[in-house]
Amino acid sequence: MESMGPLRPQTFLFGCELKADKEYHFKVDDEENEHQLSLRTVTLGAGAKDELHVVEAEALDYEGNPVKVVLASLKMSVQPTVSLGGFEITPPVVLRLKCGSGPVYVSGQHLVALEEEPESEDEEEDTKILNASTKRPASGGGAKTPQKKA
Repeated sequence: MESMGPLRPQTFLFGCELKADKEYHFKVDDEENEHQLSLRTVTLGAGAKDELHVVEAEALDYEGNPVKVVLASLKMSVQPTVSLGGFEITPPVVLRLKCGSGPVYVSGQHLVALEEEPESEDEEEDTKILNASTKRPASGGGAKTPQKKA
């Protein structure tokens, strides 16, 4: 495998709607970059019934085995929303409504670590010359303030 350059993080808004018969599949076909799904909130929609809604996530553990976890248990009259505070999952991920009719909204961020293109030597030299010519003296500009005699 080639040596990778520095990674440049990119953040994209993520959101999906879950209903009783509608699960959401989050997968990426990009093998070049690292992806994470960072979930922030799970919220009942305005039309949700006052019943128990259980939201489940299915992904792979570190050995590649499928694992299912409950993200939230919501009820309109008790707890209509929950903050997950950045619960990160590596794709592929399936989000589903295990119990309840919905709608339930899941929001968060899709994080992508893009590999930066290595700069050519000519570009590096240009950058060094540019940086050297834009250096400024430390604050004060070298002017000395006279000291009072005691």
